[in-house]
Parts: sequence; C-alpha cells; structure tokens
Amino acid sequence: MNPSQYAQHYTGAWRVPAPAFSYPREPMRTGYCRHCGQPSAQCRCGCRECRTEPRELVAESRTTGDITRTGLATLLGTSTAAGQGNAAANSNTAFIGGGCCVHLSVEYAPVTPTATSAVAVLVRDSEGTVLGWERQEQAGAHYRVKESIITTKPGATVTVLVSNMVARVRWCEVFSC
Repeated sequence: MNPSQYAQHYTGAWRVPAPAFSYPREPMRTGYCRHCGQPSAQCRCGCRECRTEPRELVAESRTTGDITRTGLATLLGTSTAAGQGNAAANSNTAFIGGGCCVHLSVEYAPVTPTATSAVAVLVRDSEGTVLGWERQEQAGAHYRVKESIITTKPGATVTVLVSNMVARVRWCEVFSC
C-alpha cells in the first residue's frame, strides 16, 4: 500500500462545522455564532456576543501661559521657576460607556523635556465618587506608559489635566450587539 493514499486530499468543499457540543476543529468565521454555528442573524440559542470598542482621550499643553497661574498647579502643588518653559496647562473630558468594568491606561511625554511636567487623570463615576491618578515628572523625563491606573464602571466621566505634557488616556468599552 502506498502511504499517500491515506493522506487527506483537498476536495474544494467547505469543512462541515462540528456539532455544538464538541470542540470545533477550526475557528468560526466572522458573522457566525460561536455556540450553534448559525449566521448571527439566524441564531436562536439566545447568546449575545460582546464587542470591544477602543476609546481614547488626548490632552496636549498649549504653548502660551504660565503653569503657576493654572488650576493644575494648585491641584498638583507644583510651581515653576521663570526659566523652566512656558507651556500652560490644558484639560480634556470624555464620557465612558459600555456594559462592564473599564480599565484606564495612560501614555504621556513632556512637551519641553528641560522643564517640569505633570499629568493627572480624574474619574467621576455615576455615583459621584471621584478617583484620581497623578504623576509629576522632573526635567529630563521621557515617554512613558502606565496601564490599569484606574478601574471604573460605565457612566463615568474622565478628565485629563496636563502641564507641559502630551497625554493620551485609553480604555475599551465592552457592549453587546
């Protein structure tokens, strides 16, 4: 007997999906239910697939003004000398939606590396609780990423405050379609 006669041959036909009660042999195609194998519009098993939507909020310091005259300097307790740069504080706000917990991450880098910089992330949830994360960087700092700085529920409002800094806060909203 020839060993090649027992090898699987391509026939040009689709593989039949495995029954719902066994482990599928191949990943299901997009648009099909993972449980019953039917097209999403014809699914009758009652499961709802979750979808993740990435979101981000960017705040960048303006190039005029003085950090000592901003609310951010008061909030963070920072001050600058006359020659440390002229970037003013800036803020940006966004709403957090979705259907379950959200983990915030932040990336930040100084606008002027020779000056002191600061970033703060404030979250006010739907119950009125305020959560905060803050970082002050000395001159010479570089690009950084901090993950899972705050965990909150949907319905919260996130505010990013920056001084001599560019910051991007990222999160994913999970919801059912």
